[in-house]
Amino acid sequence: MRPHLTSMAAALLAATGPLLATSPRTLAQAPQIDVQTLRYASPGGTDLLLDLYRSANATARLPVILFLHGGGWSGGTRTTGPDFKRYFAQDGFAMASIDYRLTPAGVFPNNAEDVKTAIRWLRKNANTYNLNSQRICLWGTSAGGHLAAVAALAPKGTFEGTDNLDQSSAVTCVLDAYGPTWFTTMDAEAQAEAATLQPVAPALLGAPPMVAGGVVTDPARRGAVRGAPVAGAPPGATATPGAGRGGPAVAMVHDAATSAESRLVGAAIQTVPDKVREASPITYVSKGAPPFLIMHGLADNSVPHHQSIKLYEALAAAGNDVTLRLVDGLPHTFFNRTDLDELAGPFRMEVRRRLGATAYRLSFDRAGVFTVARSFFAAHLF
Repeated sequence: MRPHLTSMAAALLAATGPLLATSPRTLAQAPQIDVQTLRYASPGGTDLLLDLYRSANATARLPVILFLHGGGWSGGTRTTGPDFKRYFAQDGFAMASIDYRLTPAGVFPNNAEDVKTAIRWLRKNANTYNLNSQRICLWGTSAGGHLAAVAALAPKGTFEGTDNLDQSSAVTCVLDAYGPTWFTTMDAEAQAEAATLQPVAPALLGAPPMVAGGVVTDPARRGAVRGAPVAGAPPGATATPGAGRGGPAVAMVHDAATSAESRLVGAAIQTVPDKVREASPITYVSKGAPPFLIMHGLADNSVPHHQSIKLYEALAAAGNDVTLRLVDGLPHTFFNRTDLDELAGPFRMEVRRRLGATAYRLSFDRAGVFTVARSFFAAHLF
């Protein structure tokens, strides 16, 4: 056991490695969690905020997980995710969940700059908030997964912004959950995957929808969630959660000028190959990348899972530490559901792990998705 581990960290490592085939285990004495809302930047005079979750009784400096929400780069907030007090502040991590600039005002690379700025802010203020400035990992879902991968892989001096440039924006590890990685192939991949797209796990079909990690119990609000517009779909298309597939009932058209990806780069993606290349994390893959865990549900019809395979293969070919987990029966945004593992887990996963510059190991296991995430962060941050 590493000598600097707290008893909480030691318990987490014991509980998650090797991976359990059950949902995450609550630690014996969950600590009181303090939450602070802080300003980390003000680009153009607009304040950008982060919520910092920390154990109130921590003595050792806390490693940090920086969470980036999804929402097609145009929606969502720093509260769009699971219960960060449970995941993962009670485990002995500091959780920092940020707002970043959204489209149409914040086109790429503004939002990538915000991520790197937040990393440097955490380092600059590590003494004030009892943080371990040498151990900061990124965790992003969907659009946030894309931004996490870009920020982690883009070289020093790229997409840095202007604040706290005396600090490094490098990170210790990355969890990319179902993030787009190369926009111009998404429609073709979605078409190729359509015949084998898995149904959503039955336990999730009748479950109430969730907003910001919480179950929506008000029938009126459930109707509002089900009637939400679908980014990239034909005008008037709306989402129908629980329809049996992994996302909106109407297929997205990523090549459309109105798609989330096109709005991010400021033009229809097929017309601006240079901008697409600049916005792709694969462009920046090289040897020496931080360890990556990539997770994608096989019932996802919003972002094709081949987007995750592409990034995995690029990182593996460059000789990096990378694991891909393709999860049976899970739709897009699955990490937003705090009760996911209890409701429908454990899940069968296809696991691809790089073993060398060209070889990889293929295996299968069953685990909760939060168990997998906790194990990954514990291995690299404690």
